[in-house]
Amino acid sequence: MIFDHGGLALNLFELKAVKKQITDRGGFLIFEFHNIIRNTEVRYNSNIWEDRSFENADITQYFEDRTDLELHYQEWVGIWQQWTDYVKNLELDIDFNPLRR
Repeated sequence: MIFDHGGLALNLFELKAVKKQITDRGGFLIFEFHNIIRNTEVRYNSNIWEDRSFENADITQYFEDRTDLELHYQEWVGIWQQWTDYVKNLELDIDFNPLRR
């Protein structure tokens, strides 16, 4: 699910962590994502395929004020928690603790 809030649109299915990094006055809101797993051919025209893990880049947003940073952090954690609760209540087959390479 793509969720848009505070100028950021994120895929909540792929979200692994929400962090805040405090600086002198403000700080960064950091979103980490699970790696992408793709079935790729080992060598060109080899017809041998294997799953490979590719790292997703973090998304960061800078806030000049710590209060704004904390507010957005709490909002995103709440949105993520609501989404996780929603998916679990529907009993969808989603692994929230996948084994990542």
